[in-house]
Amino acid sequence: MSKELKIGIIMVIVLGSVIWGVNFLKGKNFFSNTKNYYVIYDEVNGLLESNGVFIKGYKVGHVGDIDFSDKTLKKLRVVLAISSDVKIPAESKARIYSVDLLGTKAVELLFSQNEKNLKPGDTLVGDIEISVVKQLEPYKTQAYKLLNSMDSLSSSISRIFNSNTVKNLHETFKNIKVTTEALAKSSDAIEGSFSNIEFITRNLKENNRQINEILKNLESFSDTLSKIKLQKSINELNKTLEGTSEILANIKSGHGTLGKLVTNDSLYNALVRSISNLDSLLIDLKKRPNRYVHFSLFGKKNK
Repeated sequence: MSKELKIGIIMVIVLGSVIWGVNFLKGKNFFSNTKNYYVIYDEVNGLLESNGVFIKGYKVGHVGDIDFSDKTLKKLRVVLAISSDVKIPAESKARIYSVDLLGTKAVELLFSQNEKNLKPGDTLVGDIEISVVKQLEPYKTQAYKLLNSMDSLSSSISRIFNSNTVKNLHETFKNIKVTTEALAKSSDAIEGSFSNIEFITRNLKENNRQINEILKNLESFSDTLSKIKLQKSINELNKTLEGTSEILANIKSGHGTLGKLVTNDSLYNALVRSISNLDSLLIDLKKRPNRYVHFSLFGKKNK
């Protein structure tokens, strides 16, 4: 074997090793038993060749190739090299998702319930996981509004809590402290008052029966006293009426002076004549007093 032939064989071996190593680092293994499936996406969302293909977190293949599906450049076709041992049901989904927070992408196979399996070269249904950024996109405007509101609130608070307000708040808290201390000092007296009230209430509760008996006795005594006074008044009134009836009866029958005056006309006429004579006497006494009364400073004068 010539020297040139040996060098050529070594170069082919080295070149083959380099090509195999590069493809191995990309996730391609010429010695592995895989089958290719296709997926059509509107976008690959950062998916790269050699990214893994997983089923419930277990790697079963890798992304073999990514290219446009036609000349319109509207769709992307992704080749998935999946282990030949894996049976993929028809209508299964190949969803692109983020493996970590750094944005590394991978493909997750979501099996359907279809009993029919896909054949190598068939196309899976493409799906893309909604990224956190897109999920938060509807809240972006609200977040900006909230930040503006917080900024306005912060400015308002800064204007409200000026030096005078802080001073007033300090005085208010000081007054609250004084009031609290006063209440603390009065707590013993208040507690004693409540204890006394509790003691009185307990005594009233314990002696409730005796108190009811006393109240009943007082009520009975009051009723009896009222009845006694009323009966006494009625008896005295009856006696008075009986005496009055007797007096009237005597007057009517002509007994006594008043009865004779009422029933006897002669006594009445005599009384009237006596009053008339007395009146005449008084009139004559007024006109001629010297007829009835005689007096002199120098003695009695003979007629």
